[in-house]
Amino acid sequence: MKKRLIITLAICVLILSACGVVQITIPASISSTSHPTADTQAACHVLQEQQVQLQQAIHAARVQLSTAHGDLRKAEKAKNMLIRLHEPSVLVQAELRACPSAG
Repeated sequence: MKKRLIITLAICVLILSACGVVQITIPASISSTSHPTADTQAACHVLQEQQVQLQQAIHAARVQLSTAHGDLRKAEKAKNMLIRLHEPSVLVQAELRACPSAG
């Protein structure tokens, strides 16, 4: 059982690592201006909120995976959740990089 869980976890890590190479396009509304507008600031605020929600969901899935203790169904469910959350997380992080810094 432990061997299957370790293999599942290793596959999950490999998949998440491979997904990190996704190319991302930044919306022109954020990257085209050097002076933040109200719209840009609002968009960046929404992105920050999305990032917090994604981080919370990723943390919960990681906890679920780490507490699976041989329960392959629980581990599989957590692995699938991590895979589904990875791409949106990468996209939000990339868009946030284009936001003007607060300060």
